[in-house]
Amino acid sequence: MNAGPEGVHTSAVPGRVEITARALTTLARAASAERLGVPAKRLRIDVGDHAGSLALDVTGPIREQPDIVSAASRAADAIKARVSELSGRQVGSAHIELTGIVREHEDRVR
Repeated sequence: MNAGPEGVHTSAVPGRVEITARALTTLARAASAERLGVPAKRLRIDVGDHAGSLALDVTGPIREQPDIVSAASRAADAIKARVSELSGRQVGSAHIELTGIVREHEDRVR
């Protein structure tokens, strides 16, 4: 904590931080891409309200892995936690709709 003029702590200064819907969408897209193992540009994110908390709808592919269903379920929980941690907002739900699987590309032989 830093002291400002006359010993007033800067954290005591009244104010608030607002995060726009666009910023929340971008944050949720990045967190989702990281957890699903796919490029962020391949994901569609909708941010809404869930009983006063954030509701996230994530649509897109997931990285190839042995158990896709379990991985998607774990991803939803991890995305909720990460978005909540980064935004300071409670995330009430995260719904993931998978549209495909992203596989590792093998080098082409010419």
